[in-house]
Amino acid sequence: MWLVLSMRQRLNRNDSSGSKERTLMRKSVFGFTLIELLVTLVVVAIVLSAAIPSFQSQILNNRSISLGEDLASAINLARSEAVKRSTRVAICASKSGTDCDGAWTDGFIVFIDTAAKDTDPAPVVGTILKVWGALDLRAVITAKSDRDDVTFIRYTGLGTLARVTEKQIVVTAEMKKCTMSAARKITVGLSGMVSVSNVTCSAS
Repeated sequence: MWLVLSMRQRLNRNDSSGSKERTLMRKSVFGFTLIELLVTLVVVAIVLSAAIPSFQSQILNNRSISLGEDLASAINLARSEAVKRSTRVAICASKSGTDCDGAWTDGFIVFIDTAAKDTDPAPVVGTILKVWGALDLRAVITAKSDRDDVTFIRYTGLGTLARVTEKQIVVTAEMKKCTMSAARKITVGLSGMVSVSNVTCSAS
C-alpha cells in the first residue's frame, strides 16, 4: 500500500513538473515570436519609408521624360505636315483647343497656318490637325528664341523654321521636383531640325 502511494506521489510530482516546463516553454516561444514580429514590423517600416519617396521620384522622372518626348514629337509632326502639304504649318500653345491662347502647359495644337507671310508675327489658325489637352499641373514648359518668349513655332512648306525672329527656338520641358537629368531641352534650328538633349531638372 505504501509503495503504491509513493509511486502515485512521484507520478504527480513528475506531471506537475512537466506541466510547468511546458507552460514556461509556451511562454518563451510566444514571447520570442512577439518580439520577432515587432522587429520585423520596424524593419518593414524603415524600408518602406526609404523606398516610397524613391519610387515616387522615379515616377515623376518618367513623366518628365515623357513630357519632353511628347512635345518634341508634336513639333516634328508640325514639320512633317508642312512638308507633306507644302504649306505653312504651326504648333502653338492653346487653352481652348481651337486658337492660339494660354500657356504651353494649357495644351497645344498643330494646325495649317494661313498667315499671309512666313515672317508674320502671329499665326492664323486654319485647319486644326491635332489637339493636345491640358498637361499635368506639375508640368513646366518654357519656349524661347534668344530671350524672348515663344508661344508658337511655324514651319514653311519646305520644312524649315519660319524666320519670325531669325533665331533658333529652345524649348525646355520638365515636371516640378523631378531629379537628375529628367528634363528635356528641345532645340529647333533654322533648318527645321529638332534635337532633344537631357538637362538637369531645375523647377521646384
